[in-house]
Amino acid sequence: MTILKTYCAKTCGFCNVGPPTAAPPTRVPGTLPPMGNCGVPEVQMSRVIGGTDSKRGAWPWQILMLKNGRAGCGGTLISSQWVVTAAHCVGGSDRQYKVRVGAWDRGVKESSAKDYQVKKVVAHPQWNRRTLDNDIALFYLEKPVIFSKWVKPACLPSKTLDPGSECYITGWGKTRHPGNMHMKKLQQAKMPVVDSKVCEAKNRKIIPLPITSGMICGGEGGVTKISGCHGDSGGPYVCKVNGKWELHGDVSHGSPRCESKETYTVFARTTYFKSWIEQEMKKTY
Repeated sequence: MTILKTYCAKTCGFCNVGPPTAAPPTRVPGTLPPMGNCGVPEVQMSRVIGGTDSKRGAWPWQILMLKNGRAGCGGTLISSQWVVTAAHCVGGSDRQYKVRVGAWDRGVKESSAKDYQVKKVVAHPQWNRRTLDNDIALFYLEKPVIFSKWVKPACLPSKTLDPGSECYITGWGKTRHPGNMHMKKLQQAKMPVVDSKVCEAKNRKIIPLPITSGMICGGEGGVTKISGCHGDSGGPYVCKVNGKWELHGDVSHGSPRCESKETYTVFARTTYFKSWIEQEMKKTY
């Protein structure tokens, strides 16, 4: 069994914008796409202490990845045609993938939820399945997403955050082990940033891998049961900076038993990959 299969938090089964009907703005090739009013939800989240159901629309950049129609990992909308997810979530034909935006309750048919075909999957060229380093990938969507109250992008990070910074993880991943992605409503939980050396010292007892510059850790070291778990893979780790929610990580790996006492949750550090992301976003496919 590879380290990837053992440690990755992956499902076992597998901004100022116009009205909702407005066409997305065009851009000049070789430049970044318009980001709009990123990181500012119209719906404010409810105060949380532990992991709990989120409020519909509070995390409008959250996407649900569909592979051959089956729900699996998560991801983050960062513009009308680009999504950040985890490299370990992708593989095979690009056309196998779709993303669902505007979703909150997977158990019902929501008017806000819409599926978009992925045109191009771009895994980081240095993604390493053995070390889980550079665990980040991008989706370029076939058609631009229409922004609305329920669908908005998160901002790319403006700076590196200090340990202790308050951030949140969201996803439909399982809340206990064993089990598959079974949560119907989008979950949210507060997970402060953890110093990389502290994270590695704790995690290496279970996961014998270094915490590299391309990784950021989050959690409370077992004080609560909150942990990035199977099905949350690729999903957002966002932090509020100067009034806007920035994407600071995508869920990479953690305890194979979803046990917060064993390990901190490890994310691909978005600040480390920001230049690569922006270079890819200047391309059209």
